[in-house]
Amino acid sequence: MSLRIRLNILITTLLVILFLFSSYYTISHARNSVHSEVESSTQLALQLIQAASSSSLSERDKIASDEQKHVKFIRKLTELDMIRHVHIEIRSPTELLNPADDDILFIKSDAPKWFIQLIQPPATEIRRWLYTPVTSPIDVLIKPDPLDEIHESWIETRNILVFLSIFIILANILIYFVIGIYLSPIERILEGLASIRQGNYKLRLPNFRLPELDRISQQFNHMTQVLSETKVRNQLLTKRSLEIQEEERQNLSQELHDELGQTITAIKAVAVSISNKTTIEKRYINSSVRTIVKYSDHIYQVAKNMMHRLRPSVLDEFGLVKALQNMIDEWNDNQENIFCDFTFEDIPSYLSDSLRISLYRITQEGLTNTLKYSKASKVNVKIRKVVDDGVEKINLKIEDNGIGMDKDGVKPGFGILGMRERVEMNEGEFAIDSAPEAGVKINILVPLSK
Repeated sequence: MSLRIRLNILITTLLVILFLFSSYYTISHARNSVHSEVESSTQLALQLIQAASSSSLSERDKIASDEQKHVKFIRKLTELDMIRHVHIEIRSPTELLNPADDDILFIKSDAPKWFIQLIQPPATEIRRWLYTPVTSPIDVLIKPDPLDEIHESWIETRNILVFLSIFIILANILIYFVIGIYLSPIERILEGLASIRQGNYKLRLPNFRLPELDRISQQFNHMTQVLSETKVRNQLLTKRSLEIQEEERQNLSQELHDELGQTITAIKAVAVSISNKTTIEKRYINSSVRTIVKYSDHIYQVAKNMMHRLRPSVLDEFGLVKALQNMIDEWNDNQENIFCDFTFEDIPSYLSDSLRISLYRITQEGLTNTLKYSKASKVNVKIRKVVDDGVEKINLKIEDNGIGMDKDGVKPGFGILGMRERVEMNEGEFAIDSAPEAGVKINILVPLSK
């Protein structure tokens, strides 16, 4: 079920609850009104009957005959039957004095039975016996007749309920279309997410009228921008990685050809020369042996250097700290105008192989970049174990006092990209801070994995 339909059902439910509450309030108000009107009419009828009885012996009526007084008194009582919401029945001991058809006395209402049953007051009849000197005792029976008031209340209640029903229907239709208009950007967002899943990071969402969806659009565009840049960066890194791989193969091939090939050829020539001698002199043999040893040592050193370039053995034999010390010592020995100061603190020995080689290569790349671009006279390398948010991590800092750079205006090269990739590969954090004439500060934080 779509979000649009769910929201519409929720709003419809709230409107129905409002309708039921309004209906209950309207019917309750109608019931109270009918009860009040009937009660008032009944009390009014009692007061008028009492007044009619009191006025039957007024001074101007004393000259009239008893028969005339009786007729006049009965007529006054009969006139009271015109009071709304009640029917007054007048009886003498022998007969009904104001007979009338029930169809005339009681108004018929078109209100439904359930409505009448809800608001009709209880049937309470009031009986009074009137005694006067001029008439025999008269039985007055007051019967509540609320149907006319119920009829009026029904018309009023029906109009209110019809209005509420029409309002709810129109409001529901309007809300459905308004929700559709404001939620239509969700389809665009879903299309954008589907496009990202297919690897298309060029799609950008427009601005939306709804503030929340507009913020989603902005975050989506920022995400696609980052993904697009990351994709380009990964492509460049992959390309550079392949180039480095080919360069390394070419260098190895060249070294094998230039160093090992020539040295082995020289050893072979010395061996052939020895075999061609008819009379082997001891002095010549000793000289040839020294030459072979020399070339053998050279082969060993070349092979060792090649293996060290591929992977430093000291890293596996003595750990990260010793490997960094050896690398930095060799680096300092080969530099005249710059010095690297190395400090370490509480580095455990159980670092994972991936973390060890990553930190080693990052430091190696950092020193290479410093030598190439910084024009610094000093560089500090510091590595230590820290606790960040309860998690043990390795913190590596590389800082120099060189010319620095505008980090916002300079596009990072492959060296920095490679360092960042190695850090992210170990789920770490990479930060670089620099400004013109303020040196470069690289701060790396990676989780400590056993």
